[in-house]
Amino acid sequence: MISNRYIFPLLLAFSCLSCNDRPPGLAPTTACPAPKKIIVYKENVYDLNGYADEGNGDPFRLFDENGLVDPGAGSNTGYQPHTNPQPAEHAAIYFPAGRGNRIVVDLQTSYRLSAAYLYDRSHSRDSVWIYTGDMLHWKPKAAFTTIDLLESGRWRKFPLDDTSRYLMIRFSSPKTAITEMVLYGCADSVPPPPVARSYSDPPFTRKTMKEFLGVNDFSGIIDPKWLKPFYYSRLYSFAVDFDRDTVHSWPDVRYNMMHFGFWNGGINNYYYWPEDNVRQNHHQVWYTMQGLPLWMIKDERDKKERPVTQWGMEPEDAMSYARHAGMMWHLAAWFGSQKQDTALLSLDHSPKLAGRGTMRLYENGNEDDATWAGERYCNPMAYFAQSNADYDGAEGALGKRCGIVNADSGSALMTSGMIELDTNRVKVYRFLCSTLRKDGAFIWKGGIQYHHYCTNYKHGITPEEDSLRWRLARVKAFTERTAPGVPCILGENGYDKSQQTRQSTPLVPGFSKEESQAVFLLRSMNATAFSGFDAYILYWLRDSKPADDPGLYLTSGVVREMPDGSIRPYPSWFYISAFESRLADYAPDRIVSEKGAVWVYKYRNALVPDSAAYFIYSPTHNESRDAAFSLALGNVAGDAAEINFAADSPGGVPTARKVVNGTVTVSVDEKPKLVFVKEQMPH
Repeated sequence: MISNRYIFPLLLAFSCLSCNDRPPGLAPTTACPAPKKIIVYKENVYDLNGYADEGNGDPFRLFDENGLVDPGAGSNTGYQPHTNPQPAEHAAIYFPAGRGNRIVVDLQTSYRLSAAYLYDRSHSRDSVWIYTGDMLHWKPKAAFTTIDLLESGRWRKFPLDDTSRYLMIRFSSPKTAITEMVLYGCADSVPPPPVARSYSDPPFTRKTMKEFLGVNDFSGIIDPKWLKPFYYSRLYSFAVDFDRDTVHSWPDVRYNMMHFGFWNGGINNYYYWPEDNVRQNHHQVWYTMQGLPLWMIKDERDKKERPVTQWGMEPEDAMSYARHAGMMWHLAAWFGSQKQDTALLSLDHSPKLAGRGTMRLYENGNEDDATWAGERYCNPMAYFAQSNADYDGAEGALGKRCGIVNADSGSALMTSGMIELDTNRVKVYRFLCSTLRKDGAFIWKGGIQYHHYCTNYKHGITPEEDSLRWRLARVKAFTERTAPGVPCILGENGYDKSQQTRQSTPLVPGFSKEESQAVFLLRSMNATAFSGFDAYILYWLRDSKPADDPGLYLTSGVVREMPDGSIRPYPSWFYISAFESRLADYAPDRIVSEKGAVWVYKYRNALVPDSAAYFIYSPTHNESRDAAFSLALGNVAGDAAEINFAADSPGGVPTARKVVNGTVTVSVDEKPKLVFVKEQMPH
């Protein structure tokens, strides 16, 4: 058996280009007197290269027509399988050199495998390999070349003769067109039934709004008052600022913890401006630690490299990331809550301190799955390997000074933000944790982070046109099944004020582009809260460009940083401030209505359960209005308080509304409003 750490350099040695049924030297090792067709379920097919969502492909297409064919029994009925499992878009990035596209099947129990039948519809000769074993020890069982353009599609049989729960098929390039694979064998035990595919909306988040909203920002100092509406601050950060050592090699690397801060002799301590927000607003901050260390950038040998410890190290092996895991250990030791012996710190500055108690969440990348990144795209295997090291030093294999939890047991790793609602990638992450870690633990306990923008790629669309709440609810339900209890985070969402980008805010008639942005941010936040997601992280906090700048994402901010350094808030900052302050102790309670011209959502105060608030608006942007909408409140005490969002009011503008027979009449338009009531609770 071949160790996974060394398998891929050795795979090339198995590049047998013969079309013989049995590779030379392999003899039957199992006995299956009456082989049966093995049922393969979609939930148990894994795409190690991460293309199933963004690459417009589906690894299950290798098995999705099994019910129509039975080549082992000779009952093909002339049917020619046609669905291709390969990625159809950005294909080159999913075929790293020496690895190719890898699909793994979990049969859920061990089988005495007899044979694999593959339907070959390729148009040019290419190499394909089949393996049995497991994720740590793959054994080559077959290698062949596909047919070319002059040959007709046909079934091809390859004996397997092995006992295995897992099987992997590997394609060397996108040219291969194997449109179906049928496996035969005898189960050693009764396989479990397929996973039920029923769907229901997940429970709403238990987070109150004062712990639900967050914002993306960068390194410039800002007064904490502008961050007050946002519980989370996600700060764009780069390894080059923390691993600046170009002299020493691991394990003697000296890290730098001074980014975002400096030594302040007046207070005899380090000063970090993000910690002002943590302490004054009782908020949380985390760094998106992305990119390469300085030594790799200065070398300029290979800009597509992963942040491995030395050039040429295997990017899919956690042992290759000791230096990066050491940097993450230092971050958690420095900013975490657990006291450390400062003699363990290896820094290029002094004095050495530890346990500042200002950070517990850590993100080790940003959009590593970006399809536009070309060869810098990071597949799930490589990202898992890095994360396995960054989390706990690959279960301690890298030593005590690697991994965040080895520095601070209260710290938590979250996934690098994914460019879209890529549940396939999360499914693979779960599989890799369960098969490549001894403890089987899901290592991203800090949260699974998705990015999503409401757009048709020509301009922004409303969250309702995008079906944002329904999209997110399905993602949340999937995430909860896959990694129960792990927070679900919408890490980037927002609109450009500029009307010249593909992310331009829709316009509300009669509203400026600045106030239109505010309207749709509120509607997006509300949709996210009622989807079951646990956090909404706005993109972006501050602009440095004017609101009509044509640059994509350069006008997404809710404040403007002027050339003189002063801050000017946009209407969106005031809207969000009022939303958060008024609903600080409220959490989603019930969707009252999502049909017709008026949509209504109900929040409830987590501390005072008889206090309720209604979020109410028209889900359009065509001047829809109901001047006298009757909102049924039930049995309430006293009158209602209507809160209108205003472009210059951080708390909104209150108006008393008379309640008559459990109903209040309000004017509803496309700008949301809040209605607060005191309910008479049953004794």
